[in-house]
Amino acid sequence: MGRFDGYLLCSDLDGTLLDDEKRISRGNIEAIEYFKAEGGKFTFCTGRVVDGVRYVLEYVRPNVPMICFNGAAIYDFETEKYLHTKPLCNLAPDAVSYIYDLLPNAAIDVCTAYDSFFCRTNRILERHKTLEHLKDNYVDFRDIKGEWMKVIFMTEPEELREVREAFKNYPHTDKFDFVQSCENYYEMLPKASGKGYGLKELVKILNADMSKTIGIGDNFNDIDFVRTAGIGAAVKNAEDEVKKAADIVVDADNNSDALKSLIMSL
Repeated sequence: MGRFDGYLLCSDLDGTLLDDEKRISRGNIEAIEYFKAEGGKFTFCTGRVVDGVRYVLEYVRPNVPMICFNGAAIYDFETEKYLHTKPLCNLAPDAVSYIYDLLPNAAIDVCTAYDSFFCRTNRILERHKTLEHLKDNYVDFRDIKGEWMKVIFMTEPEELREVREAFKNYPHTDKFDFVQSCENYYEMLPKASGKGYGLKELVKILNADMSKTIGIGDNFNDIDFVRTAGIGAAVKNAEDEVKKAADIVVDADNNSDALKSLIMSL
């Protein structure tokens, strides 16, 4: 019997497992490998699209499927297949058109199951594309085929409030969920999804014990995930609301071995 038999550890990426340069520290890598060697199941719980996670596998590889699209999908890197998806409703293009016309400074990234499409760009979107190693998919949102998984509206921090306020006046706002995932991103998600929903779906797929799940994150899109996990954790640099939702606040931030600190405290 390993020390972590039966445990499932799910970690957010940006601001949690990844440092500010989007890398993973040696201390975190070694701690995660120790966790897996001692019988633990480890994976990511991220807002990123699948292709935005692939370079992270050079540092750490999950040994169970990943929660992605902020909880709306479960993806298995071993089989390169989705095990679960919950797409946006068919009103998503109308919602994008509303913001596109109303807020010309907001960049728009439409994410389908297999691609990320840039419908309008700005400085923040270009940085996003580079950091996540995404392809140059610049298209008109009206030409995007297939099911949409989420939409990210990207602005300077002081302009993000305009996106939030705009959706208060959109007639079909109740058909979606919305979350701010960082200071520059406001995300439109499928109704009743979220990382907590994704964790429940993964637990079903693995036939795992929810009381033995561990979820760690830092930002507003991690709150329901941290609350849903059997043991909810927040990194030192987490938003105050995430810390309040957590059972554990680790004594390290994303630049100083936060996952190592969590694993060694279990």
